[in-house]
Amino acid sequence: MTRTAVLLISFFVGMATKTTAEMIKSEVKMNLEEFQDIFSAARLSEAEHRVVEQKKRHEAEHQRKIKELDNAIRQSKVNVEKDRLADHLALFPDNYKVLTQRADGIFNSSAPAAGVEGDVASFDIELMIRVMSSKWTTIPIANTTSIVASDWRVSWMPERDDTNNSPTGSAYVVLDPVADPEAMLLIKDEQQVLATNKPGLFQVQFSAHSRVRKDRKLNSVSLSSLLYPLSGASMTLCSHDMSAPDIDEGIAVKELSIHPTSAVLKVQPDDGCARISVILPLTSTKFEIRWLDIVEAAKEKKKVDPGAIDEATGKDPSDELLTVSHDVMHSVEDGVVRSTNVLKFETSESGLNSVEFVVHGPKGTRVTSVSGYSLSRWNAGAYNATTSSIPVRALFKSSNLDSSVTLHVHTESDTDAAAKTQTLELPRIECVGALRHSGHIGVIKVANGVELHQQRAVGLARAEPTDISSQLRLNTDRPIMLAYKYLNPKYTLHLSSTSHTAMDTLEAVVDRVHYEALAMDTHIMHSLVVMMKSTKLQYLEIQNIPPETSMFTLIVNGVQTKPVRGGKTDDSLLVPLLVGLNTETANDGLGVKTSIELRYFSTHDPLDEEGYLDLPLPRVTVPISIVTAELRLPKIYSYNFTGDFGSRGSDRLKYPVPSAFSYVKGKRIVPKDYKFSRLDDDVLDDEPSQNEGGGSAIQMDIPQSGRSYFFERLLVVNTPLSLNVAYFPHPEPKEPPAISIWDKLKFQMGL
Repeated sequence: MTRTAVLLISFFVGMATKTTAEMIKSEVKMNLEEFQDIFSAARLSEAEHRVVEQKKRHEAEHQRKIKELDNAIRQSKVNVEKDRLADHLALFPDNYKVLTQRADGIFNSSAPAAGVEGDVASFDIELMIRVMSSKWTTIPIANTTSIVASDWRVSWMPERDDTNNSPTGSAYVVLDPVADPEAMLLIKDEQQVLATNKPGLFQVQFSAHSRVRKDRKLNSVSLSSLLYPLSGASMTLCSHDMSAPDIDEGIAVKELSIHPTSAVLKVQPDDGCARISVILPLTSTKFEIRWLDIVEAAKEKKKVDPGAIDEATGKDPSDELLTVSHDVMHSVEDGVVRSTNVLKFETSESGLNSVEFVVHGPKGTRVTSVSGYSLSRWNAGAYNATTSSIPVRALFKSSNLDSSVTLHVHTESDTDAAAKTQTLELPRIECVGALRHSGHIGVIKVANGVELHQQRAVGLARAEPTDISSQLRLNTDRPIMLAYKYLNPKYTLHLSSTSHTAMDTLEAVVDRVHYEALAMDTHIMHSLVVMMKSTKLQYLEIQNIPPETSMFTLIVNGVQTKPVRGGKTDDSLLVPLLVGLNTETANDGLGVKTSIELRYFSTHDPLDEEGYLDLPLPRVTVPISIVTAELRLPKIYSYNFTGDFGSRGSDRLKYPVPSAFSYVKGKRIVPKDYKFSRLDDDVLDDEPSQNEGGGSAIQMDIPQSGRSYFFERLLVVNTPLSLNVAYFPHPEPKEPPAISIWDKLKFQMGL
């Protein structure tokens, strides 16, 4: 053992002795029961400490989860509000919607001492506006430049609280639009606007004032320049004096009239007043009411001096002054001249009762119709051969209060359709009692075979076609050949007419004809596809149909039908064309596209070792642009061709084979991404089929057999086509010549 090991052992022995001594000095002697009590208390204190620490951790975790849940709920509410706001802004980009606008007016006819200042009607305007969100929004209320308004009032009902699904308020809160910083009435861009950031329902009320216009016994008041359509309106009309004579109905107004004319009125008397309820169109932003004041009418009636009646004319000198604006469009057709007149009568007084006018024209002139707003009835007298005129009188409804009335008068005059040349006297209208009668004349030509020129024009001056009333000018698709204007209705206009003989034109043309034939041992199956356009043709004649043909199938525009026998020859069929047409374009005057599929069978002598097949192609009796043919013949023969298509057939066509089409549309409902296939053609719709006899079209497909030979020909007009086939066995293959030994040696030696 080395010196180092001895030293290490001595060191460890000394340390162990020292530790044992120290432990003996720190020992405390106690009995077992005391030790157990101390030990249990220590264990209990340690357990309580662990429980407190665990409780703190659980409480912190609970608070964290509650906070996360609150944040999630708050974020969900924010997202829902964002989505709701986005939906509202998408539907209402201005952040508001005007729900209703109503006007309730009142007018009490002022006493004469009140002057014109008292002739003012007041309207209480009420707007209901919904503001969607809390962002700042400006809502135009009224035009400050066109409406005199006062007494502004703004009320607000808060938005419903969605958290408990109950409204936060059930009544309107009156706001001060001057002091309230969140709902203010401002003037912006010459408009009275409401600026607010309060979501909810707003009620804006104000009073608008409009002056009543008086024309003797006729009164009128209007409310216009509103920014939004009126959902409803009412008007209360009263009189200041109910003691005037001839007032026994307890109401001081009568003969009400309203614009727009489509509005509906309901009048209720109330203590000498008339309460008028108005139902307006949904897009109306203005209305006007006119009425006759019975009080003023009764006073005016007393002032009439019977001695002032003109005994010569029988009219009151105070009668209204009548002016007439007249526009007429003459349409020259085959055998007749049709005239459309627009007469606009204007008078200094209101409420025209009747008008009279005279239609001057040649013998055979007649008045076919008179129409116009507030027209009650009209009557036309007999034609007076002496004056060449027809008197006409039009009576208007008693409710007509307009000072301007428009009538539409239609006349006709016969012409000599057989004459080569003739002079046309165009009808004219002269109004009775008119102070001034002026107008414009237009002439259009509908007949294609007629040439028109001015022959005589007295009291007329040339005008531009644009000077004629748009009611006439824009309602014709023909150019205006002649245009005149006049200041006196006693004018004369004669036209020279020259008739030309019309030439016949094609009623139909065939774009494509494709003929296909499959020849078997004793039968030939024929198929004919025709694509054509026609205007008036009812049947298409197909000739060169062999008499031994049978088992026909015919489909026109996708609808199965039946051919009929007829035509100019015994071997022809008639194909009906007015089958399965497109109902949307059948009557638009353009050429109707038609698709025809005809198939049939014919017989022939059995095929021998060699022989001939005569194939007369079906002949279509209208011009054809392109004719194509395909023959399918047995492969066991060789063939030579003769006829109208040349001596050789090609392996393919230069033009695609036409495909038949159908105008029939299915009624079934399928998903948006549905993939259609040929199986859908066999599915019947719920509605009855257009095919004759019902059901779907039945047609046999031509089998793919034999070898195909193709032929083409362009522009076939009145030419029967034939295709003759000579068949014979395939020639025997030739044996190669024998090779000599010397040739074989030269081949092997490369010589």
